[in-house]
Amino acid sequence: MIQTRRLAQSILASIRYHWRPLLAFHVYFALLTLSTLAPFSAWLLSGLVRLSGATMLGNEDMVRFLITPAGLLWVLVSGTLAAVFFFLQHAGMMLIASPRANGHYHSAASALWLLARRLPKLLPLASLQVAVHSLLALPWLVLLVLAFQWQLGGYDIYYVIKGRPTELWWFFAMAIPLLLIMLALNSGLYFRWILALPVMLLEGRSPWASLQRSNTLTQGSRWQVAVRVLSVAGLVALMPLLLSVSFDALGRGVLLAVPERYALLIPILLTLIVSYVVLGALLVIFGVSINSMLILKLYKLSCGKTFVVSDATEPRRVGMLTWGVEAVLVALALGQLAYAVQAFKPQDTALNIAHRGSSWLAPENSLAAIERAIADGADYIELDVRATADGVLVLLHDRDLLRVAGDRRAIWEVPYAELAAMDAGSWFAPEFRGEPVPTLAAAIELIGDRAQLYLEIKPAPQMPNLTRDVVAELQALDYVDRTILAALSPSILHEAKRLEPGLRTSLLVHSAIGVQAGQPFDILALRDATVTPSRLREMRRDGQALHVWTLNDARSMSRFLDMGVDGIITDRPEVLAEVLAERATLSDAERLVLRLRHWVW
Repeated sequence: MIQTRRLAQSILASIRYHWRPLLAFHVYFALLTLSTLAPFSAWLLSGLVRLSGATMLGNEDMVRFLITPAGLLWVLVSGTLAAVFFFLQHAGMMLIASPRANGHYHSAASALWLLARRLPKLLPLASLQVAVHSLLALPWLVLLVLAFQWQLGGYDIYYVIKGRPTELWWFFAMAIPLLLIMLALNSGLYFRWILALPVMLLEGRSPWASLQRSNTLTQGSRWQVAVRVLSVAGLVALMPLLLSVSFDALGRGVLLAVPERYALLIPILLTLIVSYVVLGALLVIFGVSINSMLILKLYKLSCGKTFVVSDATEPRRVGMLTWGVEAVLVALALGQLAYAVQAFKPQDTALNIAHRGSSWLAPENSLAAIERAIADGADYIELDVRATADGVLVLLHDRDLLRVAGDRRAIWEVPYAELAAMDAGSWFAPEFRGEPVPTLAAAIELIGDRAQLYLEIKPAPQMPNLTRDVVAELQALDYVDRTILAALSPSILHEAKRLEPGLRTSLLVHSAIGVQAGQPFDILALRDATVTPSRLREMRRDGQALHVWTLNDARSMSRFLDMGVDGIITDRPEVLAEVLAERATLSDAERLVLRLRHWVW
């Protein structure tokens, strides 16, 4: 019987006693991972992508690549390497907390040395587990894909997300049991083999023998093991959230309590940022240590005796070394702080790009949304273009009319005369009843010289001439110079540039693999979760602009303005206009305080 209280006391006692070498090992290992695993995975992926004839694969091309043999190879190799590094990290911490034959304990350096010697066994142990778990999950994932195709394959994915048809709930009804079965099978296997790592480290068994030994040791106690492991995992996952909430409350309290004297406010905010970074790093180390100690203690309870680890030549000298590691943590926090300050730019300018017009207040891609966006101060109106059955270019996001007009037909199956009679406004609000799906020509006429056009081409195999027709229309209406042409596919933009070299182009990227910097486009428009300061620096170095989508609240807008993006795509151009206007009135000191405020809060 596993006694939870005694187990928790034993884990915390081990961490308290070994915390210095555990801290040193974590920093060592983090540096090792950053210098080996991440570059190797990126190098392998880049090489495999180049085999496909491209330098970058984004959006749908990325999904198609990942199900090719090359893509599956990368997933398998990267997954195995990630598992190996996961094993190595936990193995090192277990070695630190396990006595040697002379009764002493290992230093962080000697633990690393021992890991290097055990690598020939650790690598096949990790590979074997990844392979078996993958094979166990594969049939359920295939069934999940088939269920999706059966229920939702005929729908536009955007309609599925926004419209939530009945078939979506049928898919969930099928998917949830499949996922639960897959989770139960893989979890059962995981808890059977959870002690294989300490078995290999402390008993010196082969990979397969370690798995068999773990299966034997956990018999009769798997439910208890699972409950404790999952409880600890939940606690570890909550710790960063609790830290964030605590600092958020503390920061807001400080901002309310401290007078608006920047000589006082700025040092306080800087101190909070340093404290947040240091505590966050320590929490990560603490969380990893808890997991490692938990598995080690469960192993010792299961086998009923203590094994020792062979001696290593590296002595236990962690005094000055670990003080140095702690200094590195503080230096990293100060580096974050210095970056926040030096990256500060007093100028706050960014293009206000209205996503499908002012689509928060009017039906998307409608003339009403365009007019409202212009009134709200948008610099560019972002619109989506497709072609009807008779080749008329119209503004529509989805491939079908189900969401905006209640018609299941694809746009390329509907002639324009029939489309023009449809009501594409009342789905949004009753006051927009009768709003039509507009033509591209009507939109350009309405925009005129009051704003500029940010036009996304929405291709489909049924519209093979769409890019050519769009470029021809822009040329005929003399609107090339006032247009940025955007697409999710690089090939679309290459074709457009060939037809009209004067066009400015923007590659829209939801997710991508390969090299994004240096692509032959004027702009990269990235999903907000993928935009980082380092990526922005890469864009600047290559002379590209960076736009971010889709931001709809003042806080996130300010955060990306602080980062220095060139344009923000938003459903709410009126909010962005207010943010830009407010920031324009601030002094440099006020802007710095605002920047620091958004850095953490």
